[in-house]
Amino acid sequence: MTTPNFVKDFREAAPYIDYLRGKTLVIGIASSMLENPVLHSLASDINLLASLGVKIVLVHGSRRQINALSETAGIVPQYHGGRRITDEATLIRAKQACGMIRFDIEAALAVGIAHSPQRGKRLRIACGNFVSARPFGIIDGIDMGYTGRVRKIDADAIQQRLDAGAVALISPLGASLSGKTFNLSMADIAEAAAIALKAEKLIFVVEPEGIMDEDGLLIPNLSANEARGLLENGRIQPNQRRLVQSALTAVENQVQRVHVLSGLEDGSLMSELFTREGTGTSFSQAPFMSIRQAGSSDIADIISLIRPLEEAGILLKRSREYLENHIREFFVLEHDRQIYGCVALKMFEEEQAAELACLVVSPNAQDGGYGELLLEHVVRETRARRLHKLFALSTHTGDWFIERGFQTASPEELPNERRQEYEESKRRSKIFMMPLE
Repeated sequence: MTTPNFVKDFREAAPYIDYLRGKTLVIGIASSMLENPVLHSLASDINLLASLGVKIVLVHGSRRQINALSETAGIVPQYHGGRRITDEATLIRAKQACGMIRFDIEAALAVGIAHSPQRGKRLRIACGNFVSARPFGIIDGIDMGYTGRVRKIDADAIQQRLDAGAVALISPLGASLSGKTFNLSMADIAEAAAIALKAEKLIFVVEPEGIMDEDGLLIPNLSANEARGLLENGRIQPNQRRLVQSALTAVENQVQRVHVLSGLEDGSLMSELFTREGTGTSFSQAPFMSIRQAGSSDIADIISLIRPLEEAGILLKRSREYLENHIREFFVLEHDRQIYGCVALKMFEEEQAAELACLVVSPNAQDGGYGELLLEHVVRETRARRLHKLFALSTHTGDWFIERGFQTASPEELPNERRQEYEESKRRSKIFMMPLE
């Protein structure tokens, strides 16, 4: 028996699956997320992503594991500016930790997708000297020892592994040109790798559910300007400032999206990538939601929005030819590169009026207030043209217009051209008018 929720969810996910196929994702996993059962849950989702044709680079952290080895040795870790001070003994423990983590990750990924017909087919994993490093040096008079920073990412070598169908696995260690090994930051490597590979997305899997403001509340979406403002005004919690800076640097260097989400929530990675609401915090260079004038490339999306309502008799039917000839009258609401709504605005400038028509929001997004946003946009456009009234004709949604400031009107109040069309029509729509003076 068909499950309605499954069908709805699958249809919502389908455009994202299609979009991500062949794209590169860099996933940075915090050290606290590398223990079972969290690791096995993440590994299952990573296997699923790889099976969908997504190219994956994994960068793991090691802080918790190094601290555990230090505690066993009776040594207290030393930090400065949030970064570990790495002496020779600590560097040895860093190498030990990375070796253990690498094999734990490989073992988890070897399980594959549960209940898959191809259960015996293992995911190939590629490791190597993908990262070259240089010393961090002396900061505020403190020698950081073998703590380093990324010098270069060998993007060509990583790309070759990805093109061959492997997952690239990178540990937070790097060798310098002088042959020394340095302890690096997972976030720094992930950021640098995403930029070097021109990745579609950079994803940080951490403990918190995302980026929190100064009051501890989740921030779901951030543009580059918004993120920069929060950092400058001290409105990001101190322990997340470096993560936000990494995200900001990535989106300002052509990484399309950065996501910060919790690995403690089972399925959070899938939810963030394949649903409209997502989970955690998403970063982009530009705002996530925008309303813009439609173009010819939007016609297919507009047709998919309006066709069900046309077939139900709620909207007047519009042919593709009509849309091609009148596409400049339409505006579309775009959220994260998906079209979720449209509206048309026809001008009658001689009579100082405009008609709002074809206001449609996708059934998958009708709880997002998108209809109100489209209406507000149309009102602003009408006022910008110094027109005095906005009207709409409707057979089914009159209450919606009344609730938002429209008033019932008579055919005599319509512009002459529109009144003639109205009198020749058999729809007998109700007329609603919003004075804008």
